Amino acid sequence: MPAMKRVIIALALTLAGMSVAPRVARATEVGTSRTIGLGVQLVDPTALIGKVFLDRNDALDFGLGFWGYGTCYDGNGNPYRCNNGRHDFSIHFDYLYEENIVDSAVRLDWHAGIGGRMVLWGYTYNNSDHGTVLLGRVPIGLDLAFRRPRWLEVYLEIAPALVLIPPLDFAFDVGLGARAYF
Repeated sequence: MPAMKRVIIALALTLAGMSVAPRVARATEVGTSRTIGLGVQLVDPTALIGKVFLDRNDALDFGLGFWGYGTCYDGNGNPYRCNNGRHDFSIHFDYLYEENIVDSAVRLDWHAGIGGRMVLWGYTYNNSDHGTVLLGRVPIGLDLAFRRPRWLEVYLEIAPALVLIPPLDFAFDVGLGARAYF
């Protein structure tokens, strides 16, 4: 083998090794060796949330919300915007498909999915009205995982929703949150 050919092969192998080594050394553990995340979400719903990776691209997302803005319904099924003195409990569960956008000093992923949310609401201020709302959701968002700490992920999510019960309506869930992975 000519000397020049050996130098080119050695240089190519060295560059390939250098380009792989930093990624392995800086790799985040979210979604790979750490697949279960628990955390909090703010906005609507404000919730305790979790995420379980089934593999690198598929995950299940769930949350237990305890307060939020949104649409309420009167006794005749008419919608109105409510938030003053409103206390509700919500449960959501989504399947997410996640794909990588950037993988350098941080890892930025996008996700999209499908799921549902059930809201049980009532009032505490001079009103005994209460009810249940069932929504079909399509969450879309960005997830940012860090190299240090390797177990932390923050995210922003918008979930357009179709209100199925009571009467048909549209809604948007918006969440900003953080998860610690174990």
